[in-house]
Amino acid sequence: MLQPGHAVPAPGPRVDWPPASARTTGDLTLARITPLGRVDHFPPGVTLYAEGDAGDFVYWVVAGMVRTTNVSRDGKRVVRGFHLSGEFFGMERAPVHASSAEAVSDTRAVRCSRSRLDALAASDSQIANELWSWLLRMTERAQDLSVLGRASATQKLAYFLIDLMCRVSAGRSIELPMSRTDIGDYLGLSSETVSRTFTTLRQDGLISTRGRYVTLLDPGALQRMSGGLMRGSS
Repeated sequence: MLQPGHAVPAPGPRVDWPPASARTTGDLTLARITPLGRVDHFPPGVTLYAEGDAGDFVYWVVAGMVRTTNVSRDGKRVVRGFHLSGEFFGMERAPVHASSAEAVSDTRAVRCSRSRLDALAASDSQIANELWSWLLRMTERAQDLSVLGRASATQKLAYFLIDLMCRVSAGRSIELPMSRTDIGDYLGLSSETVSRTFTTLRQDGLISTRGRYVTLLDPGALQRMSGGLMRGSS
Protein backbone atom coordinates (compact mmCIF):
# COMPACT_ATOMS: atom_id res chain seq x y z
CA MET A 1 0.00 0.00 0.00
CA LEU A 2 0.96 3.62 0.01
CA GLN A 3 3.01 5.73 2.21
CA PRO A 4 2.52 9.21 3.42
CA GLY A 5 4.75 11.91 4.50
CA HIS A 6 3.26 15.25 5.26
CA ALA A 7 6.86 17.34 8.13
CA VAL A 8 23.27 21.83 12.10
CA PRO A 9 25.79 23.50 12.41
CA ALA A 10 29.37 23.34 11.97
CA PRO A 11 31.46 26.19 13.18
CA GLY A 12 29.05 29.02 12.45
CA PRO A 13 25.29 29.15 12.04
CA ARG A 14 23.90 27.99 8.76
CA VAL A 15 20.20 27.52 8.10
CA ASP A 16 19.29 26.07 4.73
CA TRP A 17 16.85 28.66 3.48
CA PRO A 18 14.53 28.67 1.64
CA PRO A 19 13.55 25.14 2.68
CA ALA A 20 14.55 22.38 0.29
CA SER A 21 10.99 21.32 -0.40
CA ALA A 22 10.28 24.81 -1.69
CA ARG A 23 13.06 24.43 -4.24
CA THR A 24 12.30 20.96 -5.54
CA THR A 25 10.36 20.03 -8.66
CA GLY A 26 7.83 18.02 -6.70
CA ASP A 27 4.97 18.51 -9.15
CA LEU A 28 7.07 17.13 -11.99
CA THR A 29 8.17 14.19 -9.85
CA LEU A 30 4.56 13.43 -8.95
CA ALA A 31 3.57 13.56 -12.62
CA ARG A 32 6.28 11.04 -13.49
CA ILE A 33 5.74 8.73 -10.51
CA THR A 34 1.92 8.53 -10.48
CA PRO A 35 1.61 6.52 -13.75
CA LEU A 36 3.78 3.82 -12.17
CA GLY A 37 1.23 3.08 -9.45
CA ARG A 38 -1.66 4.89 -7.82
CA VAL A 39 -2.43 7.51 -5.21
CA ASP A 40 -3.97 6.05 -2.06
CA HIS A 41 -5.50 7.69 1.00
CA PHE A 42 -4.54 6.73 4.55
CA PRO A 43 -6.40 8.04 7.61
CA PRO A 44 -4.35 8.75 10.76
CA GLY A 45 -3.15 5.60 12.51
CA VAL A 46 -3.47 3.30 9.49
CA THR A 47 -0.56 0.91 8.88
CA LEU A 48 0.83 1.12 5.36
CA TYR A 49 3.10 -1.88 5.76
CA ALA A 50 4.52 -3.90 8.63
CA GLU A 51 8.09 -4.82 9.45
CA GLY A 52 8.90 -8.01 7.55
CA ASP A 53 6.41 -7.37 4.72
CA ALA A 54 7.76 -7.80 1.19
CA GLY A 55 9.58 -4.64 0.14
CA ASP A 56 8.36 -4.66 -3.46
CA PHE A 57 7.01 -1.11 -3.37
CA VAL A 58 8.45 2.36 -2.88
CA TYR A 59 6.33 5.29 -1.68
CA TRP A 60 6.24 8.99 -2.50
CA VAL A 61 4.28 11.26 -0.17
CA VAL A 62 1.78 13.57 -1.83
CA ALA A 63 0.38 15.07 1.38
CA GLY A 64 0.43 14.20 5.08
CA MET A 65 3.02 12.48 7.22
CA VAL A 66 4.10 8.93 8.00
CA ARG A 67 6.30 7.51 10.73
CA THR A 68 8.44 4.40 10.41
CA THR A 69 8.91 2.35 13.58
CA ASN A 70 10.55 -0.71 15.08
CA VAL A 71 10.20 -2.50 18.41
CA SER A 72 13.50 -2.84 20.23
CA ARG A 73 14.65 -6.03 21.94
CA ASP A 74 13.42 -4.73 25.27
CA GLY A 75 9.95 -4.15 23.84
CA LYS A 76 10.15 -0.37 23.43
CA ARG A 77 8.95 1.37 20.31
CA VAL A 78 11.58 3.28 18.32
CA VAL A 79 10.53 5.85 15.71
CA ARG A 80 13.02 5.61 12.85
CA GLY A 81 11.80 8.60 10.89
CA PHE A 82 9.04 10.96 9.83
CA HIS A 83 8.38 11.22 6.11
CA LEU A 84 6.90 14.40 4.68
CA SER A 85 5.17 15.64 1.57
CA GLY A 86 7.50 15.41 -1.44
CA GLU A 87 9.69 12.67 0.04
CA PHE A 88 10.33 9.05 -0.95
CA PHE A 89 10.39 6.23 1.56
CA GLY A 90 10.10 2.44 1.76
CA MET A 91 13.16 1.64 -0.38
CA GLU A 92 15.03 -1.26 1.21
CA ARG A 93 18.32 -3.04 0.72
CA ALA A 94 16.76 -6.35 1.73
CA PRO A 95 13.72 -7.94 0.05
CA VAL A 96 11.55 -7.10 3.09
CA HIS A 97 10.71 -3.90 4.94
CA ALA A 98 13.01 -3.24 7.90
CA SER A 99 10.38 -1.24 9.77
CA SER A 100 6.64 -0.61 9.92
CA ALA A 101 5.04 2.50 8.42
CA GLU A 102 1.96 4.26 9.81
CA ALA A 103 0.08 7.39 8.81
CA VAL A 104 0.54 10.14 11.39
CA SER A 105 -1.98 12.50 9.81
CA ASP A 106 -4.48 12.28 6.97
CA THR A 107 -2.19 11.17 4.15
CA ARG A 108 -2.09 10.60 0.42
CA ALA A 109 0.81 8.77 -1.18
CA VAL A 110 1.84 7.14 -4.42
CA ARG A 111 2.83 3.50 -4.21
CA CYS A 112 4.89 2.22 -7.13
CA SER A 113 6.78 -1.00 -7.70
CA ARG A 114 10.51 -0.90 -7.02
CA SER A 115 11.29 -2.51 -10.40
CA ARG A 116 9.25 0.06 -12.34
CA LEU A 117 10.83 2.92 -10.41
CA ASP A 118 14.31 1.55 -11.10
CA ALA A 119 13.47 1.36 -14.80
CA LEU A 120 12.16 4.94 -14.80
CA ALA A 121 15.27 6.20 -12.99
CA ALA A 122 17.43 4.55 -15.63
CA SER A 123 15.75 6.64 -18.35
CA ASP A 124 14.79 9.81 -16.44
CA SER A 125 17.66 11.83 -14.97
CA GLN A 126 15.34 13.92 -12.78
CA ILE A 127 13.95 10.86 -11.02
CA ALA A 128 17.44 9.40 -10.72
CA ASN A 129 18.67 12.63 -9.13
CA GLU A 130 15.66 12.74 -6.76
CA LEU A 131 16.37 9.18 -5.61
CA TRP A 132 20.08 9.82 -5.22
CA SER A 133 19.44 13.00 -3.23
CA TRP A 134 16.94 11.16 -1.04
CA LEU A 135 19.43 8.37 -0.30
CA LEU A 136 22.10 10.90 0.64
CA ARG A 137 19.69 12.77 2.93
CA MET A 138 18.64 9.56 4.65
CA THR A 139 22.29 8.61 5.19
CA GLU A 140 23.14 12.04 6.62
CA ARG A 141 20.09 12.03 8.89
CA ALA A 142 20.99 8.56 10.21
CA GLN A 143 24.51 9.81 10.97
CA ASP A 144 23.11 12.90 12.69
CA LEU A 145 20.82 10.76 14.84
CA SER A 146 23.67 8.50 15.90
CA VAL A 147 25.50 11.59 17.22
CA LEU A 148 22.30 12.83 18.87
CA GLY A 149 22.40 9.92 21.27
CA ARG A 150 25.08 11.78 23.24
CA ALA A 151 23.34 15.18 23.12
CA SER A 152 21.20 16.95 25.70
CA ALA A 153 17.42 17.10 25.44
CA THR A 154 17.65 20.75 24.37
CA GLN A 155 20.14 19.95 21.61
CA LYS A 156 18.00 17.07 20.38
CA LEU A 157 14.80 19.10 20.17
CA ALA A 158 16.61 22.05 18.56
CA TYR A 159 17.96 19.65 15.91
CA PHE A 160 14.51 18.16 15.35
CA LEU A 161 12.85 21.55 14.81
CA ILE A 162 15.56 22.90 12.49
CA ASP A 163 15.52 19.68 10.46
CA LEU A 164 11.74 19.94 9.99
CA MET A 165 11.91 23.61 9.08
CA CYS A 166 14.43 22.83 6.36
CA ARG A 167 12.16 20.11 4.94
CA VAL A 168 8.89 22.03 4.66
CA SER A 169 7.87 25.12 2.71
CA ALA A 170 5.73 26.84 5.34
CA GLY A 171 8.35 29.35 6.48
CA ARG A 172 9.32 29.35 10.13
CA SER A 173 5.91 28.15 11.31
CA ILE A 174 5.68 24.36 11.12
CA GLU A 175 2.93 21.91 11.97
CA LEU A 176 3.74 19.01 14.29
CA PRO A 177 1.00 16.43 13.73
CA MET A 178 2.99 13.83 15.64
CA SER A 179 2.57 13.44 19.40
CA ARG A 180 5.12 14.30 22.07
CA THR A 181 5.49 10.54 22.52
CA ASP A 182 6.34 10.17 18.82
CA ILE A 183 8.98 12.89 19.11
CA GLY A 184 10.38 11.28 22.25
CA ASP A 185 10.56 7.84 20.63
CA TYR A 186 12.44 9.43 17.72
CA LEU A 187 14.91 11.42 19.83
CA GLY A 188 15.36 8.91 22.64
CA LEU A 189 13.54 11.03 25.24
CA SER A 190 10.46 10.55 27.40
CA SER A 191 7.32 12.46 26.41
CA GLU A 192 7.57 14.38 29.70
CA THR A 193 11.11 15.50 28.84
CA VAL A 194 9.96 16.58 25.37
CA SER A 195 7.17 18.68 26.90
CA ARG A 196 9.54 20.27 29.45
CA THR A 197 12.06 21.08 26.72
CA PHE A 198 9.38 22.73 24.56
CA THR A 199 8.53 24.86 27.60
CA THR A 200 12.19 25.81 28.08
CA LEU A 201 12.58 26.87 24.44
CA ARG A 202 9.38 28.85 24.66
CA GLN A 203 10.43 30.61 27.87
CA ASP A 204 13.80 31.44 26.30
CA GLY A 205 12.01 33.19 23.43
CA LEU A 206 13.29 30.77 20.78
CA ILE A 207 9.91 29.36 19.76
CA SER A 208 6.23 30.11 20.15
CA THR A 209 3.48 27.49 20.06
CA ARG A 210 -0.18 27.46 19.14
CA GLY A 211 -1.93 24.11 19.12
CA ARG A 212 0.06 21.82 16.83
CA TYR A 213 1.97 24.72 15.25
CA VAL A 214 5.43 25.83 16.34
CA THR A 215 7.04 29.05 15.12
CA LEU A 216 10.83 29.17 15.18
CA LEU A 217 11.53 32.72 16.36
CA ASP A 218 15.32 32.40 16.14
CA PRO A 219 16.38 29.54 13.82
CA GLY A 220 20.03 30.59 13.98
CA ALA A 221 20.10 30.27 17.76
CA LEU A 222 18.36 26.90 17.60
CA GLN A 223 20.88 25.67 15.07
CA ARG A 224 23.77 26.80 17.24
CA MET A 225 22.07 25.16 20.19
CA SER A 226 22.04 21.86 18.33
CA GLY A 227 25.78 21.89 18.87
CA GLY A 228 26.92 21.32 15.30
CA LEU A 229 25.12 18.00 15.18
CA MET A 230 23.45 18.63 11.84
CA ARG A 231 25.26 18.59 8.53
CA GLY A 232 22.37 20.43 6.93
CA SER A 233 19.03 19.42 5.41
CA SER A 234 17.95 19.47 1.84
